[in-house]
Amino acid sequence: MRSLGARRGILSVCALFLAVALLAAACGGGGTSGGGGGGGGGGQQVQNGGTLVFGAEQEPSEGLNFLLVCCTLAWSVWMLESPTLYGAYHHLPDFSYEPQLIDGEAKVTQNPFTITYHIKPQAKWSDGQPVTSKDFIFTWKTFVNPKWQMASRAGYDQIKSAQAIDDKTVKFIFSKPFADWKDLFEPVLPEHVLNGQNFNKVWQNCICDPKTGKGIGDGPFVFQSYQKGNQLTLVKNPNWWGSGPHLDKIVWKFTTDTNTEIQQLRGHEVDAIYPQPQLELKQLQSEPGIKLTTKAGTTYEHIDLQQGPKGNPLLKNLWMRQAIAYGIDRQAIVNQLFKDLSPGLPVLNNVMYLTNQPEYQPHFNIYKHDPKKAEQLLQSHGCKKGSDGIYVCNGQRASFRFVSTSGNELRELTFEIIQQQLKQVGIEVKNDFGDPAVVFGNKVLVAGNYDLFMFAWVGNPDPSGNVEIWKCKGSQNFTGWCNPKATKLLDASQSELNPQKRAQEFNEADQIAAQDLPTIPLYQKPDVLAYNADKVHGMTDNPAADGPAWDAQNWWISR
Repeated sequence: MRSLGARRGILSVCALFLAVALLAAACGGGGTSGGGGGGGGGGQQVQNGGTLVFGAEQEPSEGLNFLLVCCTLAWSVWMLESPTLYGAYHHLPDFSYEPQLIDGEAKVTQNPFTITYHIKPQAKWSDGQPVTSKDFIFTWKTFVNPKWQMASRAGYDQIKSAQAIDDKTVKFIFSKPFADWKDLFEPVLPEHVLNGQNFNKVWQNCICDPKTGKGIGDGPFVFQSYQKGNQLTLVKNPNWWGSGPHLDKIVWKFTTDTNTEIQQLRGHEVDAIYPQPQLELKQLQSEPGIKLTTKAGTTYEHIDLQQGPKGNPLLKNLWMRQAIAYGIDRQAIVNQLFKDLSPGLPVLNNVMYLTNQPEYQPHFNIYKHDPKKAEQLLQSHGCKKGSDGIYVCNGQRASFRFVSTSGNELRELTFEIIQQQLKQVGIEVKNDFGDPAVVFGNKVLVAGNYDLFMFAWVGNPDPSGNVEIWKCKGSQNFTGWCNPKATKLLDASQSELNPQKRAQEFNEADQIAAQDLPTIPLYQKPDVLAYNADKVHGMTDNPAADGPAWDAQNWWISR
C-alpha cells in the first residue's frame, strides 16, 4: 500500500463505481505492455520530442527510494517507478495483471510452490547492461535483508531459495504458497549498480548509478534531476528496448495547493494534473481545451487513531475511540462533500475490501451517527463536561491533535465538519495539518506522532498489502494496533490459495478491526486526470495503483 496524501482485493469490474455527475468516465480497455491510449490523438500524426510538465500534488517526503518504509508516498511510485523501473508484472486499468519484464506468464507449481520467470530477451538497463536472473535474485535478497528498512517483505520472506537457470531464466522456491505472487518483483532492481551499496541511503536523492550519478532504469524514462521544493525531471532512456517514448523529458512540478494546481493547468504552466477529488474540479468540466476523466480506483480516505506511546493516552481506551466514531456523521460528510462531484457515493465500511468488490462486507456500519450514544459512553466512564463544553476524563480533556495534509481543501473542509460534529458531543479536535512531505515522513506518520491522522491508502487490486498495515508489528502499521487473532488471520491469508477461504480470513480480520477501532474508514475516492487536450495526447489513467505515468512511453505533445 502507498500513502496518499499503498495492495488490495481482486477488483475486475470495469464500470465506474461512482455516479460522478461532472466527470464523463469511460471504462477504457486494459491496453498492452506498451500502455493504453497511444496512437495519434484523434487521427493526428504523432510528434516526437519536447517536454511535458505534470503537476505533482505531493513531493517525496524523506527521500526518493519508494521501497523504504519512510518513502512509500504514492506520488513517488507514480513519478519514479511506473515510467523508469519495470516489474515482472504490472497492473492494467481494468485491474488485471499483465507480464511486463517477463516473456509470457510465469510458470507456477504447487508442490513445492515455485515460480519460474523467463525474462524478455531484449530487456536491458539504461546503461546497456541486460536485465538478467541476477537482478531478480538480487531484488529478493534486498527485500529480505534485515539491514534495509523495506516498507514490506511480504512474499519475499517466504522464498527459501533461488536458481538462475540461465541469464534470462530464474526460478524461486518458496517455503509455503504466496497468494499475491503476481505483485512480487515490482520493480526489479539492477544488481550491477546496487550490489554492495547501502540501500537505505543510495537512492535518497536520485534513482541513479551511485558510481556515475546517471539515472538508471529499464523503463522508457530515467531519472535526470531533483530540485527539492520545485520539480523532478525524467529524460528519455537512451537504451530503451520497447516502443517509444515520444517525449524528450517529463518534468514533475510540485504543486501542493489545490487552487494553484487548477490555475496552473488553466494557465498552461503545467500540461496535466492528477488531483485528489476537490469541489473546485467542477469548474474544469466545461473549460475549453481541458480533458477531465475519472475511473474507479483503489484509494480510500480514513482516519487513523493512534494507540502507541506518542499518541494521546485517552485513545488507548476503546470507549473513547467508539465515542469519536459515533460522534462523526460519515454519511453527512460524504453528502456534503460529494453532492455535486459524486452523488450517491457510499460510506466505506471495510478496510480490506472496497464497496464495489464482491468480497466487501460492511463491518464498520455499526458506527452510525449517534451523538447520544457517544456522550453516554463518555459519561459512563466518569467523564465530566467542562465549562467549555469539552469532557474531562480522569483529569484529562478529551482534546486531540488531528493531522492531515495542508493545501488540500477537501480535507480541510472535512476536518471543519468533523470538528463541529465532535464538539457537539464534547470532544475537541485541533488542526495539526502540515506539508505532505513532512507529515508522511519519519517524524509524524511513520513515528506514530499524532492522535488522529486523516489520509488515504492507495493500493493494488489484491488485498495482501493490508497485512503489513493491520497485523501486529507490520511494517506499515503506523497506528500501533495489535490484535493477535487478526494477525493470525492476516498471516494465514498470505498462503491461502483458495479465494473464498482467503476472503473469509480478510473479512474476519476486518470485523475484528471494526470492533477494536484503530481506524475509521470514510469513503472511496475517484481517480481524476485532467490535461490540456489541445497539446497532450496518448495519456490515459491507470487507477490500479500504477498511476498516470503507467503508459508514459505513449505520451506526446503538439509542438
